[in-house]
Amino acid sequence: MFGVIQRKVVFLRNEVGGEPSIYSTWPALKQLRRRALSPLFRISDTGLLGLTALRTHILICGFPRSGTTMLQMMLENGLPQARRFGREVGGWRAATYAWRNHPLMISKVPHDVFRLDPLRQFYAARSAALKIILMVRDPRDVLTSQRREGGPEGYCVSPERWRRYYRAVVRESRSRDVLMMAYEDLISDPISEQGRIEQFTGWKLSLPLEGFHTVDRPDFDKQTLNGLRPIESSLIGRWRSPEHRQRIEQVSNELPELPEALLRLGYATDAKAAPAWAPRGTGVPPVLAAAD
Repeated sequence: MFGVIQRKVVFLRNEVGGEPSIYSTWPALKQLRRRALSPLFRISDTGLLGLTALRTHILICGFPRSGTTMLQMMLENGLPQARRFGREVGGWRAATYAWRNHPLMISKVPHDVFRLDPLRQFYAARSAALKIILMVRDPRDVLTSQRREGGPEGYCVSPERWRRYYRAVVRESRSRDVLMMAYEDLISDPISEQGRIEQFTGWKLSLPLEGFHTVDRPDFDKQTLNGLRPIESSLIGRWRSPEHRQRIEQVSNELPELPEALLRLGYATDAKAAPAWAPRGTGVPPVLAAAD
C-alpha cells in the first residue's frame, strides 16, 4: 500500500515539477495556474478509485483546409468511447488541462504541427501513447479554399501561411510516430484509410469513416464543414475551376517552391515538369523527400 501511495506522490511531483513543457512560453501567472491545477485534470491517470487511465491520445494536425475537421468528426463518431471535444482543442491543453476518465482521447487543431515536440516529451514519461495523424492536401486546393460561412469571405490560406505549414509538415513527415494522410485518399478510398488508422492507433472504429455524417451531434462544431453531408469527391481538384485561375497565377508567383512541393507531397512526378496548373490523379500517397 505504501508503495502505491509513493508512486502517486512521485506522479504528482513530476506533474508540477520542471519536466519539458510549453509552460516556459506563457506569462508567469498562467504558468503558475496551469502547473498548480493541471495534475487535478489528470488524476484519472493514477488509476485511483477505479478511474480509467489514458492509454492513447490521437492528435490530428496538418495543413489548414485539409480535412482535419472532417477526420475529427469521423474518428469521434467512430470511437464514441473516447474523450471527445467536438471542436478545436490544442493537444497540449487536451493532455494537461482537460477532464477525462477515458482510455482514449482525440484532439485536433491544425497548428499543433508546430508544437509536437513538447507533447512527445510529455508522453515519453507516461504510459499513454501519442498517435499523430498529419493531414496533407493538394497545395493548390488548400490555397484556393474559400470559407462559405462563419468567417470573412475570400481565400482562407495566404501563400506565406501555407509556406510555414509546408516546412513544418516536411519536418514532421520524418517522424516515426506520425501517420501521413492525404485528403484525396481519405475522400476517394475511406475503407483503406480506415484500415491504416486502425492499424496505426490500435483502435477499431465502430462506425465506418464514410458513415460519419449519419451521426448529427449537437455538441460538434460543424461550421468549417460547411454543413453535414456525405463524402464528396467533387471537392478534389476544385482549384481547376476558372474562377481560381488568377489566384493560382498569384500563388505561383509568390511560391516559387510550389512545383517542388507538389512533387514532395505526391501531387506530381517531376518537379521540373510540374507547373502549378498541372493535373493530378487521385490515390497518390504522400511522398515527402528530406528537406534540403
